[in-house]
Amino acid sequence: MSCRYPLIVADSYMAMILPDDIAKRVSEFISGRQSFPFVGREELICLMYIYGKNGGVRNASEAKEAGALAQRTAVQLVQEIDIYVNSSAGKLDSEYIRSKYVNRQLQLAVEKKNVGGRISGDPAVITDCFAQHAAYYGQGCSSELYGPLKDAELTFDVRAALAGRMVMVCYNRKSTQDTGLAHPLIPVYVFFRDQAGAKP
Repeated sequence: MSCRYPLIVADSYMAMILPDDIAKRVSEFISGRQSFPFVGREELICLMYIYGKNGGVRNASEAKEAGALAQRTAVQLVQEIDIYVNSSAGKLDSEYIRSKYVNRQLQLAVEKKNVGGRISGDPAVITDCFAQHAAYYGQGCSSELYGPLKDAELTFDVRAALAGRMVMVCYNRKSTQDTGLAHPLIPVYVFFRDQAGAKP
């Protein structure tokens, strides 16, 4: 199947940035040291999508592509949650979910795809993790798209990573107003600020 948004897809990035130790939790879950659910009911889950990660969103056409892709992604995420809500309870069982993650890990190994050395960085696993927890707790899903972000909207320490990019955040709440955050992009700023601070 051909992709309708080749430029933006090739220059996009996705991560789960809340909970901030999600990579460790997924790894412990796969190894059997945690069971599902491994995110608490009251914890915020935040998915971050960046469009134009390396080259920025350079014109109105790319902004339109990014907007269309973001909308499609948000709709698919809601559909994934609905599938889990309407499926048998077995699909939200620890062993079923663990086997799904392990099978994905094996698939990536066969395809020799690099996911940063960790299955917890794989977009399919991240999306599944979000949908599974939101369905398990009967939570909604909200998303907001921002950008292209301007220099004046960003603090100096995150400007290089985010200026000219479009960012969508998705939360496991019915509305972004239900997150308790002063602004939905705050976790994104913190994520990139921490990354910049971690560099030697």
